[in-house]
Amino acid sequence: MFSGVSAKDILLESVRASSSSYDLPKGVTYSYGTAGFRCKADILAPAAYRMGLLSAMRAKSVNGTIGIVVTASHNPPQDNGLKIVEPMGEMLLSQWEGYATKLSNTLCTSLVEVLSQLSEEIEVPLTSSRGRLIIARDTRDSGPEIVSAVVAGANALDCKIQDIGICTTPQLHWIVKQANLSKPCTLPDYYSTFAESFKLLYGKSEHNHSLKVDCANGVGARALAALTQPLADYIDIKICNDGSTGQLNENCGADFVKLMQNAPQGVSYVENEHCYTIDGDADRVMFFYTQEHQFKLLDGDKIACLFAVFLSGLLKEAELNFSIGVVQTAYANGSSTRYLAGKGIPMVCVPTGVKHLHKCAEKYDVGIYFEANGHGTVLFSDSCMEQLNSKAASELRKVQKCAILKLQSFAQIINSAVGDAICNILAIETILKLCKLSPSDWNSMYTDLPYRQLKINIRDRNIIKTYDAERKISQPAGLQDKVDALVSDYPDSRCFVRPSGTENCVRVHAECTDQRQADSLAMAVGSMIFDFTEELHSKL
Repeated sequence: MFSGVSAKDILLESVRASSSSYDLPKGVTYSYGTAGFRCKADILAPAAYRMGLLSAMRAKSVNGTIGIVVTASHNPPQDNGLKIVEPMGEMLLSQWEGYATKLSNTLCTSLVEVLSQLSEEIEVPLTSSRGRLIIARDTRDSGPEIVSAVVAGANALDCKIQDIGICTTPQLHWIVKQANLSKPCTLPDYYSTFAESFKLLYGKSEHNHSLKVDCANGVGARALAALTQPLADYIDIKICNDGSTGQLNENCGADFVKLMQNAPQGVSYVENEHCYTIDGDADRVMFFYTQEHQFKLLDGDKIACLFAVFLSGLLKEAELNFSIGVVQTAYANGSSTRYLAGKGIPMVCVPTGVKHLHKCAEKYDVGIYFEANGHGTVLFSDSCMEQLNSKAASELRKVQKCAILKLQSFAQIINSAVGDAICNILAIETILKLCKLSPSDWNSMYTDLPYRQLKINIRDRNIIKTYDAERKISQPAGLQDKVDALVSDYPDSRCFVRPSGTENCVRVHAECTDQRQADSLAMAVGSMIFDFTEELHSKL
């Protein structure tokens, strides 16, 4: 039947046939950014089909397992998105981001040609049988349709596929990494691994400590529910905003809490109670509590400082000369930067985006990275873990031995593949217990400088280009001068503007010594940005 027809021709014909159901929508240009794709769900399927094709090629090129997670994180329910996960749980390589953007905007009639060119460029035959794709999604109603489009694309190139259904984004990252390390890599493995590690370090108490978690009516509620019973003898986890009634990310979730500086709806709490808020796909987390009826929020900066002080203390007790550092972004509160400097802990600022923070953190033996929005984790180098394991097996003083065992155990609580809200909750609770810290003790590390963040909707976020870790505007010309002029009116202040990586808007962050001044500066800069860009568009 196929006499004279090559295997490559058969695959390309499969692409021609299957792509006919995924014509590009008119007037839509896709762009693969730091968070992958984010857009209205009803226009995502064509891009998802093409990412099925691209992921198949990426899996073939690495001869390993690649992941795709269908989620739009903290975006509203009508949106969806997807991102590709590299073999060790990292974000897609920058070179492949370019391939993703190009392929996602390729007409059906040109897909075969572009795929053939990609095959030649990366020197991987389309007919290669290597590699596998693992697909997961969050709880959005549009998820199954988007997954079907991904599957159609991957099937067209005869790629092995495993659809693991609904799970959090960090779980997918962890599963992909574990699979490529030939380690247990199912969802039950995830739960048992982190539950057992937590119990080992946390230990039992006479009275179980309770905590509440705002799950943003998202997928994190399912994941956390799977841990409540295994951890029932250690901590009492109460899940709020589990999706049974409210809408995803509506007046709840980490992004809402950070932006509004107020507690999420759907969570009732008492004085000094441990409360957490996570985002729609469970990679961000922040802590909050009330003290004398005042709302207190401890964000990613406070979490990074808590982890850094705890781990640097253990390294000293263990008498280990390991390098340790904290990686932040421009959003990090100035007080946190000064606090770390005062503790002698190195800190570096990089552009927003997990791939930038993760890469920089890898330079340390113990690298801690967190964005102010609560997305972050801790990386322990292979050399660090090898030395810890070697030291743990040798004869040491009691204090030194105990510190090394704690470091080993803490490394097992952390999801080193990517920021994981659930694992970070377990890590925070462990530190607070071991160090006998109350919420107010932790919060008193430093006092945040008052700040205000705004989202300014403009016609095209891509006209704004930045440099200096996104703290300065390079384009359009003259815009940074206008920001500087406004900042000069507010003593001891700073303000930066950057295009969002997930929405068609720009984000304004203003920091001052007084909250009213921070609000005023943010509004002034936001209004100026809107007027400036509108005038610019009127001239086009």
